[in-house]
Amino acid sequence: MAVTREWSGHDVAAAVEAAVPGAVAKADAVACFLKPEHLVEAMQALRTGPETDFVHLTNLCGVDYWDHFEVVYHIQSFVRNQICTVKVECWDRETPVVPSVVPVWHGAWMQECEAYDLFGIRFEGHPNLHRILLWDGFPGWPLRKDFLSMPGGLQPGLNEFAGTARREAPPVRPVE
Repeated sequence: MAVTREWSGHDVAAAVEAAVPGAVAKADAVACFLKPEHLVEAMQALRTGPETDFVHLTNLCGVDYWDHFEVVYHIQSFVRNQICTVKVECWDRETPVVPSVVPVWHGAWMQECEAYDLFGIRFEGHPNLHRILLWDGFPGWPLRKDFLSMPGGLQPGLNEFAGTARREAPPVRPVE
């Protein structure tokens, strides 16, 4: 069997623009970045297009870049033996929101809950967005880079392990 073909971001952008004009924010060699307002329609086009056939959401995850978040989607076609990476950026750190792709791939249900639970990214239109790893009322979002600056100057986790030197304070300011 041939090795899986990985689409470049430019290839994905061309396919999306043909199906949903104006949906692409930018593209690079690795990924196609979609505009949030066109995310669901563009993903539906990638899923149902005869040349794309990306019927499987392999992975959905969040990424924190200090000044913005990304939601990364790896989607795959088994019949065409191809995979690609699609991203959407969210520049609002206080209340990050992107559209839910559960209407496109039902398998996104738990993956969006996980990204919400760990990063605080809300998925608008999700049928039942809730925490799945941590309890309701848990203070903060543990995979955010600014998580180490909790209210009252508290820091989660261990400050040091036996036999190691104390670590430097994180480059963040405490939340008041």
